[in-house]
Amino acid sequence: MIDAEGRRADVPCPVCGSGDTITYDYVEGFSELECASCGYRSDADEISALQRYSGDLLEANANHDAPPIPVRSLKA
Repeated sequence: MIDAEGRRADVPCPVCGSGDTITYDYVEGFSELECASCGYRSDADEISALQRYSGDLLEANANHDAPPIPVRSLKA
């Protein structure tokens, strides 16, 4: 489990330069920065990498016919 402790360390935001930031220090040995003024997050790239894609099926050959899917009726 990852748990962080936030503190105001007067670290300026790299985007807007505001001092209204919170530094989160993790016991695992890393830290992240979050800006209350502009919404900057130092972990935004990692979070976006974890988001799932839409799941669209991409076909290599648009003329390729997909194999038929057998359809059977269900009996209870």
